[in-house]
Amino acid sequence: MDSYALCPCGSGKKVKFCCQPILTEMAKIEKLQENNQPRMALQLIDKLLKDHPQNAWLVNQRAMALIADERNEEARDGLVAFLRKNPEHPLSNGLLALAMTEIEPIDQCKKVIHRAFLKSMSAEPRIVAILAGKLVDYFMSAGHDMAARQHMAVVLRLEGEQERQRTLMAMLEFDSDTGIPYPLRGAHPMPIYQPSEALAPQVKKAQRLYVHACFSEAADLLDQVVQQDANSPELWHTIGLMRAWDGDEKRAAAALHQASTLYTDPEKAIDVETISQLLLRRQRENTIPAVVRTFDVESLSRLLTRLDNEDRLCRMPLQEQAVMSGVSAAYDVLDRPVPGTSELASATLDSVPRSIGQITLFDQDQEGNAPQAHVNALLGERLDESLKIFERAAGELAKPAAKEEGDDEVLGWYSKEDIALNDTAFFPPQTPSRVRNVLRRQFVEKSVPQIWLETPLAVLGGKSPSQAAGDESLKVSLTAAVRVLDSFMDRRGVMLDVAALREQLKLAPPTPIAVAEDKDVNTFSLPQLLRLETKPLSDEMFERLLQRAIVIKHSGLGYRLLSEFVNDRPQLVEKKSQEAEQAYITLSDLASRSMRDEDAFEWLSKGFQFSKAHGNAFETQLMWKMREVSLRARDTDDPAFKAVLLEVWNHYGAKLPAVRARLEEFVRALGVEAPWQSAILTPQAAGAAGNPIWTAETQSTASGEKKLWLPD
Repeated sequence: MDSYALCPCGSGKKVKFCCQPILTEMAKIEKLQENNQPRMALQLIDKLLKDHPQNAWLVNQRAMALIADERNEEARDGLVAFLRKNPEHPLSNGLLALAMTEIEPIDQCKKVIHRAFLKSMSAEPRIVAILAGKLVDYFMSAGHDMAARQHMAVVLRLEGEQERQRTLMAMLEFDSDTGIPYPLRGAHPMPIYQPSEALAPQVKKAQRLYVHACFSEAADLLDQVVQQDANSPELWHTIGLMRAWDGDEKRAAAALHQASTLYTDPEKAIDVETISQLLLRRQRENTIPAVVRTFDVESLSRLLTRLDNEDRLCRMPLQEQAVMSGVSAAYDVLDRPVPGTSELASATLDSVPRSIGQITLFDQDQEGNAPQAHVNALLGERLDESLKIFERAAGELAKPAAKEEGDDEVLGWYSKEDIALNDTAFFPPQTPSRVRNVLRRQFVEKSVPQIWLETPLAVLGGKSPSQAAGDESLKVSLTAAVRVLDSFMDRRGVMLDVAALREQLKLAPPTPIAVAEDKDVNTFSLPQLLRLETKPLSDEMFERLLQRAIVIKHSGLGYRLLSEFVNDRPQLVEKKSQEAEQAYITLSDLASRSMRDEDAFEWLSKGFQFSKAHGNAFETQLMWKMREVSLRARDTDDPAFKAVLLEVWNHYGAKLPAVRARLEEFVRALGVEAPWQSAILTPQAAGAAGNPIWTAETQSTASGEKKLWLPD
């Protein structure tokens, strides 16, 4: 090595005046570290440290070897001693944070992690990226969505190209995760705050902390600033985002709510108030936990017999994944006895039972542990009642399992204000499909007018939405509550007619946003995308917006844009015919999930006609008909269901025998009479001469270009 080159130890000195005497040993140490031989490396490092106790390179190599050997406490102690004399060293600060995250829970390491962010981000970006990734994992497990995504952005900024692609895909998956309320997904741009000259130095310090992802420290500093500029909505908005990105959602909600009261732009006020309400609903005082109680079982077979005879327990079919996990049986605990078959045929929303809990039974595992029963329900009356029913049925066959000290195992937290909306009807497996479909539709239809509109909400001062309608002081909070409801319904795949609801509540329609052709649609927040004016857009711009909507997976936005695509943009449809066919499928699925069956059938019909008009293969046309079969199976008494079954049997089954075999399985699973058993078959339908039977090896399928799709 050139004696006048900078020393690899990072001291900033030239090799000749720094580590030249130990260069050979340094190379050996690096080789041992690369070969994952930390103990051999430690022997050589400790020998050299006797003569060079303050050599930064040796101290850090020792820490790396100890961390690799899982001796994190020793690594911590050595780094702490070194940092007392060298507090600014980038690598040492980064390694100390890494060691601490292996010793203490991550939430107790944030101070040392943030110090590493400040001291190490420029010089040691890969270590900081690892630390930020650990925070992503922590925030994801804690349910702090905004904090997790913002730290993903930190990782994205610091990683190499290959790792960047992986993180970018993770961010796209996050943005499309329908389990997260859509106003919390995506990027949340910082507002522009213009401080006075006197406050500028403090704001500049906060900006430096923010750039280094030290969000809590930045918010603490801005808390001092806001005491002197309390009427700035942008400042409160900024503090709220910082708190949310740090996972401090309670204080974030308070700051964002304050911003909403100060913004004169109603759309900005509604946007921040929506986030505030969503974060506030998650706070422990506003939620009810679903907990599980465990019982040791003496005889699983005898217990199953007893539970099967309990009139408020309904045994449910097991999914394959549950069986693979060792589940022997699962029951729903009901608020009333299971209705008989004759009662189910005339069931109403008022008469069908509700599920108040679940019981899951596990057989003896591979390690020889005794069978167990898990009873889970919302803490309170539902759990108490579920336990009472189980213990009464089980008797001496089940005893509470010994548990470690502490609270019950929590499966999840549910907003108190959502309980009524979650309280859907329970349908025993033998419920007729027609009844099931009708009651589900009725529940969706009554969710808003009979439940949500009459439920008192804390954000409305204890008023229900119907009571708050027309109250000018609650206009922003009420509009945000509508958006929160939309996010709740969207997570269940149900499209809410937001425009009609806002009109009913005497709320002004949203202000539309005009979009310039050169605007990047990714810069819009998800609520802003819902306000975009799409009709004036060129096909190219519209296509970019449609792709963004597909990633987001908001049911209402997707339905509106896909409808415009297939109905109003013929040139784009001609150019993107495959995408158009998929659009018809998606439109049908969206309508179906919202229990809008007639719309779903109409989209299927249009898609089928589109497919035929474009000369698509026989198998593709079959796909459309099989989708109709699946959808019409919601009401097996409907003559249209039998008609489409016969159409598929006669027209498609005559050429593809596998279709008929699948249809036979399908009707058996539904427990309905096969219409072809009593229908009169024509020679053509039976596959007579001149109408050859097709197999999977004929025509295009033999070449491997097309594959037959049949629904499971």
